[in-house]
Amino acid sequence: MSDIKDPDAFWRALLSRDDLPPATKLIGFELIDLSIDAGWCEAYFTLPEAATNPGGVAQGGFVSVLLDEVMSLAASIVQPPPAMAPTLQMTTSFIRPVQTGVRLKGRGALIRRARAASFTEGWLWDDDGILLAQATASCIGRPLPS
Repeated sequence: MSDIKDPDAFWRALLSRDDLPPATKLIGFELIDLSIDAGWCEAYFTLPEAATNPGGVAQGGFVSVLLDEVMSLAASIVQPPPAMAPTLQMTTSFIRPVQTGVRLKGRGALIRRARAASFTEGWLWDDDGILLAQATASCIGRPLPS
């Protein structure tokens, strides 16, 4: 059982630190907001130019990474912290090309939390609010050592 008194403050502090994991830094993660009670997380991302494919837009794997980040966080924050929710399976629909070097907005939401697995959805928009990609995933919750 977690001995963290304020999970909301814990997650906000953790996700706003300067020493985020290297992969999280690479994709330009910036926490916008989260709701433990409702099970969602929103963040801004800025993909580096290194994520560009030969067609001049973001390679699809990088787009999936953005969605995976917010969906996994949505499944992580509903657990007693510290915790994480590694992805078991993920399906991404690429709706429009995604640019690198621009601010993007992602939202991950917990759809259902079962005994062992959690089911999530995610969306990625450009600065004009145009939907670029969406995804679904299943995750499994895991406590992290404190």
